[in-house]
Amino acid sequence: MSASLYRKPVIGLLGLMVGFLTQPLGHTVYKLMEVGFGEAVYPVALVVGVIGLLIVWKGLKQDELKSSWMGMLGGWFIWIGWFEYAFKFFSVLYSVPPFQVEVDGYAAAPQANMLQATASIMMGLLLLYGVFNLQTKCNFMRFFHRNLRFSPGMPTPNNQRSFARITAMEVIFVTWFCYLFWLYMIYFGTQGSGIQIIMAVYTLWTAWSIYLVYKTTQQVRAASALRYGVGAGIVVWGAAEMPAHFGAYREVWLYPLEYPVFNTISLLLFVAGIVVIARRPLPSQSAPPQ
Repeated sequence: MSASLYRKPVIGLLGLMVGFLTQPLGHTVYKLMEVGFGEAVYPVALVVGVIGLLIVWKGLKQDELKSSWMGMLGGWFIWIGWFEYAFKFFSVLYSVPPFQVEVDGYAAAPQANMLQATASIMMGLLLLYGVFNLQTKCNFMRFFHRNLRFSPGMPTPNNQRSFARITAMEVIFVTWFCYLFWLYMIYFGTQGSGIQIIMAVYTLWTAWSIYLVYKTTQQVRAASALRYGVGAGIVVWGAAEMPAHFGAYREVWLYPLEYPVFNTISLLLFVAGIVVIARRPLPSQSAPPQ
């Protein structure tokens, strides 16, 4: 493959594209499973989560690059199978009603209400495994460490990192966080004149997304570009998706049978991005300098 694909800004943008596409394709896979398996979808979802877990397990013993993309795929499968469908299962089991608001007919699905109930769990785990992890190299966590004067310094040199586990956790936690953030923004923001609050928050979120896009263009290594792109892409997805919730356009990823071309192209771009990143030649495979 062309060496230009593995230089900035292209390699960073490829990682961003893969991370971004995990979100609409996750919705698409969710819908296809629902349509294809009907009442049998829950055991199938359990299997999907197990497959994700096995991919992460296999990735634990791989090199950094392979470990990163396997962790990303594994975390994605775990989220779809064990998180998305768990919320769906318990919303049906307990007959959770949708949350109705008087803004363009928006209604939060019952499974979204179940997801909101996990806010304290997510925050507890985020604090224990993120903020309280003083050896983390996550830029987002270390931002808080610096500004809260909570960090003892740089992480321990040569500390071996489990990239498959790290990347899988990033997919799960960033997706989880973004879901909860926007669900609560809608919940509180659609009360009375709170729509102005949503617009202000959306503006700030979009500005953050633009900054993250810039940061992805500064990545120079395929593995780190993918890991950074996963988190950045999921955040950028929030800026792209939110207008659809209020009628700006139709969420075509939720209707894969009605929009097969769009969803097929999304899938092909997703797979192509992973393949290109995964085939990054090792230094020993590079042509000798002229």
